[in-house]
Amino acid sequence: MSDSTMATQTLAPADTVRRTRLLDPRPRRLVLVPLTLAVASLLTQGFAQAVTPFIRQDDWTFLLPDRTRGVAPPSYYNISEGRWLDTAWWFVIGQHGTPTTAALTYAVGYAVLVAGMWRVLHLSGVRPGPVVDVLLGIALFASAVWVQLVYWPGALTPSIIVAATAIWVLPWAARSGARLRLWLLAVGVAAVLTYPPVGVVLLAFAIVFLGDVPWRRLLAVVGTWVAAFGLGVGVAYTLNWIVNQHFGLKVASWRQPNPLTSLDALLVNTGRWLDAAGSLWTTQWWVALVGLVAIALGWRDATVRPRLQRLLVAFGVACGLDAAQTLATGIVTEARGQLWTWLFAVLPVSLLLVERRPRVDAPSTRGSWVERTATLLLAVLAVGGVLSWRADIGQHQATRMQYAAIAEAATARTMGMAPPTVVVYQDPRVRNTRDGRLMASTMFMAVRQEQGGILPRWCKGLECRELAAHPQSDSVVHLGTAASGHAIVGIIVPTPPGWL
Repeated sequence: MSDSTMATQTLAPADTVRRTRLLDPRPRRLVLVPLTLAVASLLTQGFAQAVTPFIRQDDWTFLLPDRTRGVAPPSYYNISEGRWLDTAWWFVIGQHGTPTTAALTYAVGYAVLVAGMWRVLHLSGVRPGPVVDVLLGIALFASAVWVQLVYWPGALTPSIIVAATAIWVLPWAARSGARLRLWLLAVGVAAVLTYPPVGVVLLAFAIVFLGDVPWRRLLAVVGTWVAAFGLGVGVAYTLNWIVNQHFGLKVASWRQPNPLTSLDALLVNTGRWLDAAGSLWTTQWWVALVGLVAIALGWRDATVRPRLQRLLVAFGVACGLDAAQTLATGIVTEARGQLWTWLFAVLPVSLLLVERRPRVDAPSTRGSWVERTATLLLAVLAVGGVLSWRADIGQHQATRMQYAAIAEAATARTMGMAPPTVVVYQDPRVRNTRDGRLMASTMFMAVRQEQGGILPRWCKGLECRELAAHPQSDSVVHLGTAASGHAIVGIIVPTPPGWL
């Protein structure tokens, strides 16, 4: 062997390594991922919700100390929903923070979760060019369903932390069967004890990451996850038995439970589930359409079809669990809890972009019409998702600013004057409705924040009659001065907004 040959053999691998490093997408992603997520947060107004959060009524439970007047205790959600890990988070962190710190923590956790989902897709072979990759990241972030959860940062931050941790650990866990089973067990139990819908999301990504594994192994994974989910339910029930002397959940009456005790109950519950499913997909028809188009295209592709078939099993499990819950209990999962429905579109579209092995007898499929169609579908999801976030958060932010301005005007005082006594009036026709109670609570908490923890009170007698005589546009009405020298200021709760 000549010296020149030896030199060539020595240099060639080094040159190959150098070229591989130049083409390695990881350095590019170190900039692309955080930049894309930051832009997505700004475009969707997620940043606005994080720094000036709108807090929904029942989230105050996980933001304030126990026995705070005007909010339910955390123990209520243990007995009614099994939120034991949420309560643990509240005990250690939640009650010691503020709505803003909770919202910021939730926002950061959500960004980490999305980055982890994005990473799993890349490790699964979905590695498009930079422009399409940005669309993929925005589509993952701007879930038209998940935006409906950002108003409960106190209660839902634990579920975000569970999901983000699990998605980043998934590639490591999938290296061996024992670790994957442990991962599935932890995910199933932790999801039930925080927010069950995140568990289905994690199952879907696990199946995508496993690729076209043998069906026997896939069904074992699904079976393990279902068993873990059931174990989580058992843990919640047992904790309620030990702490609250009740094995199970005491479902709130507003959820309209209807236990499966007869054929009539089965018929009623079946109708409830069909109505809920129909309403859900009617609202998200465009998401369903994108998903169906992607599934049709993927089914025709020999590379995509096996992975797509396995992904559909995850969606079937999600749909089956939802139906089983409603049929057995009569309780319908609200649309915001169906987190998997956004993935019904995003993941099939993503699989259309999976890397394919080049064939010597056929041109490369990269840049084919299928990929161009997938790019278009991703653009539809990204744009539609961003618009959904902007509309949803924009409406909530407008209401937050309206109520904050009313509370600020009602609690204003001149230097040296005692703080006013604030009383609240609401139209009796609205006060006892669900929407009325939600917005009255929002007003009470807005005043509480302005007065450093002091809640207003409902008006009484003459106060109510005087406030009722004022037009609805007069949100703040001065009612005179009490014998104690405190000014009495009345607030008329505005008509509930249309987004409720």
